[in-house]
Amino acid sequence: MITREITTIDELLIFVNELSKQHGLDLWYRGEENSELSLIPSIQRSQKRIDVERFITNDFYIKAKQIMDNPPEKHNYADWVAIMQHYGLPTRMLDWSRSPLIASFFATETYKENPELDASVWVLSPINLNEMEGFGRCIYPNDADTTQEMLLPAFKHNHHNHELDDKILACASTNNNLRMYSQQSNFTVHNSLRRLEDICDENTLYKIIIPRDAKKFFIKSLRVFGITEGSIYPDLEHISKDLRHSYEI
Repeated sequence: MITREITTIDELLIFVNELSKQHGLDLWYRGEENSELSLIPSIQRSQKRIDVERFITNDFYIKAKQIMDNPPEKHNYADWVAIMQHYGLPTRMLDWSRSPLIASFFATETYKENPELDASVWVLSPINLNEMEGFGRCIYPNDADTTQEMLLPAFKHNHHNHELDDKILACASTNNNLRMYSQQSNFTVHNSLRRLEDICDENTLYKIIIPRDAKKFFIKSLRVFGITEGSIYPDLEHISKDLRHSYEI
């Protein structure tokens, strides 16, 4: 795995441009506020979470179905898990973005709360990952039958297609959700406890380190490019945060 330390947006764009010469535009990005974190989904960060996954997902379904105006169909597991993921519930998905700038925002937005941490942006070739995992050189939509089957164990015990055990799948978001659309969201679905950084070769996964001292400059530069709280989270609360920041009030 190739690792590169960068300190400015210019350096980021130069590195991404180098990668695009090899991969085209088929690259995904994930920002982490802590560069030491592994590429495993949040549900796998403790055994307790793994043990209660089915209870969490079904309880969320029961409660959310009662208050959502247009909830997904009952067996549309991909939509349900994507919603859980974007509202902070531990799931077996990892979020990725098609934009390196958006991923950089997620990596550096907490620079005030975590000034001691180096941040990171991971870069993934989803096509290479899927080929390596036996899914061919294509990106599945997250409502594809294969994706739905991959997510079935999060809800039920009777996961009947064991060919999908111990697999990781890259899938494109098809969710009708403004926040996901704004963040250019895609996902990897993890039916495996393997870490992506342990299984991907140097042509599939890359790691960018943003040193702690560069994070403040990074987030200020991103705002110049229009990457702000209000653009990432398009709601009234974050529009207000943008205005407070702009007017320094």
